[in-house]
Amino acid sequence: MSERKFWIKIKNNRFYLALTGIVGAILLFFLVLYLAVPSYSFADIEPFNGDFIYNPYSDINRINYIDFRSESIENQGIKACEYGYALSGARYLCLGYESKRKIDYPFLQSIHYKQFNIDQLNKKCRLVAPAHPSKGFKKGEMTRLDHYRVMEALSPNDNSLYYWDIALSNGHRVNIIANTGNDFDTIKYLTATIGENDAESVYKSLESGNSYAVKYNGSLLDVPELQSVKCENDTLIVSVSDKAKEIRFIGQNAIVKKSVGNVDEALYPIQKDDTYIRTEIEFEDGSTLYLNPLVRHQYQYFFDLNKAKVMKGRTYLMWAVYIIVAIFLIRMFFVNVISTEPRQKGEDNVGIS
Repeated sequence: MSERKFWIKIKNNRFYLALTGIVGAILLFFLVLYLAVPSYSFADIEPFNGDFIYNPYSDINRINYIDFRSESIENQGIKACEYGYALSGARYLCLGYESKRKIDYPFLQSIHYKQFNIDQLNKKCRLVAPAHPSKGFKKGEMTRLDHYRVMEALSPNDNSLYYWDIALSNGHRVNIIANTGNDFDTIKYLTATIGENDAESVYKSLESGNSYAVKYNGSLLDVPELQSVKCENDTLIVSVSDKAKEIRFIGQNAIVKKSVGNVDEALYPIQKDDTYIRTEIEFEDGSTLYLNPLVRHQYQYFFDLNKAKVMKGRTYLMWAVYIIVAIFLIRMFFVNVISTEPRQKGEDNVGIS
């Protein structure tokens, strides 16, 4: 009886009826928005493996220092923007975008929503990078998320090097970028790309991994430069333009495999159980170079595997169930609002003599 009076009250009051319609429309919008995301199947976690080693570095003939969050970045022909406004904190740096994606999922986001965002952003951008991932992504998600080539692992308010190592340790070839975005921070971060300074060359440098991240304090002119990264007979040889305080070789699960001090060149014999090796080069003033990894692979010609696929059958079945439930709920609403009529006076006395 109380439920019947509730619907009668809504029907007979225009304000309540309009408010109910507005709330219903908003809920329906978010329902459709969230339910339109497909389900993904993620490949079993598998580290890099194989007899071949991929070295992303070619001849280092020219180094360009770039801050993809600087206001002047478009003067270099590079269009960059940050995407995302979810309460979860998941953000993405989009490089070389043609148009901006306007839709996001503001409330809770599972790994399926984050993977779908990456896939949709890839259609609009040249490169998509999870931004300050420690603030918006779970460590477990970084083991499976795929289809992105770069990660913004360093910035003034975030150090996500461990998240980078999680992705690498689980077989995702991801290259590092670092940005500062303003002139007020004492410690600054930049990305060093190798090659010409036009936009296309910069994108290719980031895609291939022929680049590295830089942390420095003071003048960029005082930061030593990377000279060469070679792999000869499974031995990694790294050299820089000035003596380093320490050169660290880091492998699976962010373990430091070897460190060498007070040198401008260091060697590391890559072991059979090394799935990847990346290098950090720290100098006396605190400046540090973060190199992209050399990774193992199974075939003579390296290629990236697709580790996240849409489950079409499950997605279509899920959508069918949601549509049936939505139709049922909408029908219940309209039946209650439209067909509910006040009882006629004396109706309760029918059948009483």
